[in-house]
Amino acid sequence: MTQACFIRLWNKLAQFNGDSQFTTWLHRLCVRQAINDLKAQQSLWRRFLPAEDIAHQDVPSVELTDYHLLDKCIAKLPQRTRIVFVLCAIEGYQHNEIAALLNIAVGTSKAQYHNAKHLLQEMLA
Repeated sequence: MTQACFIRLWNKLAQFNGDSQFTTWLHRLCVRQAINDLKAQQSLWRRFLPAEDIAHQDVPSVELTDYHLLDKCIAKLPQRTRIVFVLCAIEGYQHNEIAALLNIAVGTSKAQYHNAKHLLQEMLA
C-alpha cells in the first residue's frame, strides 16, 4: 500500500497547486489510494489476520489499552462499517468528508459509525 501511495504521489505531483499544505494534500491522496485498494481487494485485514482466526475467536473483556485485541475486533466489523469507523475515529474525518470520499450519504456514514461503535462495545464487553 505504501508503494502504491508513492507511485500515485509521483504521478499526481504536478497536480499539487499549493492551495493547502503539502502534508494535507498527501494525506488525502493516500487515504483515497487506500480506499481504492480496499475496494479492489475487498479486505485489507485478511492479509494480516487469517479468516478462521477472526471468525472463531472469543473476545474477552479487556481494557482499551490492549490495542492488538482492539485491532482484531475492528477487523471483525463488516467492510463498509470498518472503513467508516477507521476514517472517523482514527483518521479524524468528519461525516460529510467520509460521505464524499466513499460516495455515500452523510446519514449512511453516521449510521455505519454508530453500528461500528455498538458492535465493538458488544465484542469488548
